[in-house]
Amino acid sequence: MRVGEEFAVFLSGEVLSLRPSLRCAMKLADRPGGFPQLIRDLQDGSLTAICDLIADHASIPLLPNRVFDSGIDAFRAPLMAYVLACAGIDMETEDTPHQGKSLSFPEHLAQLYRYGTGWLGWTPEETLDATPAEIIEAVKGRAEMMRVIFGGKEPGEEPAPPADLGQKFRAMFGGFGTTKIERGTE
Repeated sequence: MRVGEEFAVFLSGEVLSLRPSLRCAMKLADRPGGFPQLIRDLQDGSLTAICDLIADHASIPLLPNRVFDSGIDAFRAPLMAYVLACAGIDMETEDTPHQGKSLSFPEHLAQLYRYGTGWLGWTPEETLDATPAEIIEAVKGRAEMMRVIFGGKEPGEEPAPPADLGQKFRAMFGGFGTTKIERGTE
C-alpha cells in the first residue's frame, strides 16, 4: 500500500482507475458483512460485489454485462488489492505487533477520520478524499515533527529508568547550593 496508489481495472478495453479513499472505505465497511463478507464475495466471483466496487468510481451503462463480458476472473486480484488498501492493510510489508486495544474495521476507519480532522487539521472533505495510507503516513510525519520540536523518544526506544527520589532532589536542588541535613536519631 503506497501513498497515492490507485488500482486499474480493465473493462471492455477501457481502463478505470480506482482510488481507495477513506470515503470509499467507510462505504464498504457499511455493507452487510463489511470487509470480511466483501472479501469472501470477491473470492467467490460475485458479480454484484464487483459491480458495486466499480460503480463507486464510474457511472457505466450496462455495467454487469460489461463485467461479465470482460471475465469475472480478471477483476479478482485488482479488486482484492483495492479492498485491502481501503481497509488500510498493506500486504507488502511485515506487520508489527499492535499494542493496545483491537479495533473493528469501522472503528479503525473512524480513528483514521479523527486523525485526519483532529491531529492533522484537515477538513472533513480532505480527510475523506485521502487514502488510509496517506493518513497513516501523514500522522507519522506529524509525530516526527512533534518529536523534533518538543523532543522525545523515537518509536521503539526504551525510556530511561526513573531515578530514585534522592537523585531527583539532588539534581533539582544541587544548583541552588543547598545542603542535605541528616536527621539525628534521639
